[in-house]
Amino acid sequence: MTNTDITIMNKPPRPEVRGKFGCIVADPPTDIQQKSEHGAISHYPLLTMERLRLLPVGELAQENAHLWLWSTNAALEASYELARAWGFTPRSLFTWVKPKFGLGNYLRNATEQLILATKGKAPVLYKSQPNWGFFPVQSHSQKPEEWASIVTRVSPGPYLELFARRRPPSVEGKEFSIWGNEVDSDISLAEWGFPVPSDAKFADAGKEIQG
Repeated sequence: MTNTDITIMNKPPRPEVRGKFGCIVADPPTDIQQKSEHGAISHYPLLTMERLRLLPVGELAQENAHLWLWSTNAALEASYELARAWGFTPRSLFTWVKPKFGLGNYLRNATEQLILATKGKAPVLYKSQPNWGFFPVQSHSQKPEEWASIVTRVSPGPYLELFARRRPPSVEGKEFSIWGNEVDSDISLAEWGFPVPSDAKFADAGKEIQG
């Protein structure tokens, strides 16, 4: 037995994720109006909507599940179509109102949108949640921590955040699994063609699996 074999034996297998999550939050790095000097392209790699449609979000979700999909105003129409492509039906819109102006080709943006979509029979847990919130702006693309409380109040778990840039805070014992390029991901999507650096911690890293 080689040292490589021993190393692999000490690594955990990639966790099974099909049909696991009752609630998925996604903040995809879309390329829609983000390629200018001041756009998101200066902060991280971007993906086209065609590429994002290939993410197995519907496969990760339970039969009855919620999707919360972050979107800029410019990408809102395409984001609705993305939710549908993943097998969800858009139901409502939460607006994050910001205390300062951002960029904008026509009007100056001071909001960001969070689409709530459902799959199957997935009623909300809390029916008095307002559809807007006034929260501070922090570093680029960082969402206000209040979103985790809103999501866990409204939606049943287990919870997953896609394209996470940090681990969300625990809310009354409710924890999020996370996946993304910038975090130590809890799951792997490599078999669907979306590898991230932390896949290396799994024993079957790099192994091609037929889904």
